[in-house]
Amino acid sequence: MKGHRLPGLVVGTILAVTLGCATSPLPPSESTVSMLRSYRAQLEERVASGHVTRAQARDLYYTRLRETSPPLPELDVLLEFRRQLAAQVESRALTPEEADARLTARESDMLARWAEMAAQGARKRREIEQLRKEQERGLQQQQQPIGGRPFP
Repeated sequence: MKGHRLPGLVVGTILAVTLGCATSPLPPSESTVSMLRSYRAQLEERVASGHVTRAQARDLYYTRLRETSPPLPELDVLLEFRRQLAAQVESRALTPEEADARLTARESDMLARWAEMAAQGARKRREIEQLRKEQERGLQQQQQPIGGRPFP
C-alpha cells in the first residue's frame, strides 16, 4: 500500500507545481537573461564608441525587452516608470541626467530581478525532473518480479 502512495504523491506534487506555474507569469530563462545582459553591454559599447546615442540605445534595448518571449514579468511596470520619468523631464521636474540615472538604476534592478526569477525557475525545473526520475525508478522497481525471476 505504501508503494502506491509515493507515485501518487509525486504526481500530485508535479501537477501542483506545474499548475501553479501556469497561473503566474513564466519566469525568463537563464539564457534569456544572459542574452539581455549581453545585448545591453553591446549597446553600452556602441554608445561609448559614438555609434549610437544613449537615447537610441535605450530605445533599441526596450524594443528587445518587448520582443522577448515569453513576456518578461513586470516589464509593464518598467515601461510605465520610463513614461513617468519622461513626463517629469518634460515638465522640468527632473533633468534628463537625473531621469537617466534613475532609469538606469531601475533597469539594473529589473535585470537582477529577472536573473533571480530565472535561477529560481531553473531550480524548480531541476526539482521536478528529479521527482520525475524518482517516480520512474519507483515504478520500475514495483514492476520487477520478486526475486528477480520472471513469472512462469
